[in-house]
Amino acid sequence: MGLFDAPEPIGVEIKGHALHCVICRHPRFHRHKIKLDRAGLFTSDWSDPMAVSYECAYCGYLHWFMPQ
Repeated sequence: MGLFDAPEPIGVEIKGHALHCVICRHPRFHRHKIKLDRAGLFTSDWSDPMAVSYECAYCGYLHWFMPQ
């Protein structure tokens, strides 16, 4: 795998339900961990909360989830 190659897309289950893209209904995603600042914007401060996003492998739409 090269430096910019993404891992294979995966199927995702959220609280017992299969995730499908809300735009194109595709069932496969790339997972990303995102650092957030208190306003919900990108930041480089490691003390701020993390979110998980699933990027649709077909259309690229991002689905965001906060840890509970």
